[in-house]
Parts: sequence; structure tokens; C-alpha cells
Amino acid sequence: AAGGDAIQLTRNGGHMGRESPDGRTLFFDRAYTRPTSLWKMPVEGGEETKVLDSVDPGNWAPVDRGLWFIAWTKPGGAALQFLEFATGKVTRVAPISQPPASGFAVSPDGRTILYAQVDQQGSELMLVENFR
Repeated sequence: AAGGDAIQLTRNGGHMGRESPDGRTLFFDRAYTRPTSLWKMPVEGGEETKVLDSVDPGNWAPVDRGLWFIAWTKPGGAALQFLEFATGKVTRVAPISQPPASGFAVSPDGRTILYAQVDQQGSELMLVENFR
């Protein structure tokens, strides 16, 4: 907030960086491709460590006890999952029947998760005549 020079943190690419609630760890996914891997590193800089594979880019959020995320479970399938930091255990919470879109948030009390999904998509070609 006081200004200063930008400092490069990641060395092998990084996308969608988010701090842990305690402000000590930076989580980021590797690229905007589906699926991608999720990584972490100390906020002050240091070694990058892989946390998870097959994560939907940007659709994850660190909380005090762990990490909520959407993971690709099979071609065309996804699920809401939780990684518990203390045990390293991943729990599948709910299947996701429609493709996830970009957008993921966890409420401050940790009881509600909001994510975006694609229910329908399409496009149209339009012709404009005599516009000059």
C-alpha cells in the first residue's frame, strides 16, 4: 500500500494467487488450463511446493483448516472437495453435474460455498448491412 517496486514471487509460472487466512502462505494455480495443479509458497518467498493435481483453475479457496476446491474427477466430471491441512486427507463433498465456470468463494463462517457453473452456452452470428 505504501508503494515500492514489484517483486517476482513465483519462478515457474503462476496464476490466481491467494493468501492463506493467516497471511503466511501464497496459494496459486500453475496456468489457466483445465485441469491445472495447485501450488503454495511462503509469502516472503521461498520454495514452491505442489499441493494438488487436477484442480479447476481459480476454483479454490484456502480457509483456516484447509482448502476448498473443485477437482476434475474424470473426463467431463467434477466434484467439490476439501483438503484438510492437518491430515492431508481429501474428502469428496459433492459431485458437480455442470461444467464449472470461473468464480469461487467461501463465506467468512465457512458454512457456504459459492461457485459458478455453465448451464448453457452458445453464440450467434450477426450480419449488419449498410453500416457505412
